[in-house]
Amino acid sequence: MFDYPPQLVILAAAFLLTFGALYNVAVGWLEGNGYAEGYVSLLVIGGVSGTLLVIAIIDWQAALLVFLAFCCSGFPMVLGSIWRHVRSRERGQDAQRREVLRD
Repeated sequence: MFDYPPQLVILAAAFLLTFGALYNVAVGWLEGNGYAEGYVSLLVIGGVSGTLLVIAIIDWQAALLVFLAFCCSGFPMVLGSIWRHVRSRERGQDAQRREVLRD
């Protein structure tokens, strides 16, 4: 089915498992310190990009095709996620302003 050297596939899988574990720690730190609030979709892009870079080492054409697919399916979701976060913050700020004016 695939014509890739098994050693390369195993090496890539091992690297990606390590990358995933380390990236999870980094994301946990970012979320724990409030840096990721409302922008998790951008962290997903970071993780997917790391995976695509490894795939590109094995087969750059396949990686390019998957990159295009993720751009098409992910772009609206990223914009929507950011838009929802901005609107939520705006509603929170409006509520705070109303509270201050009431006092």
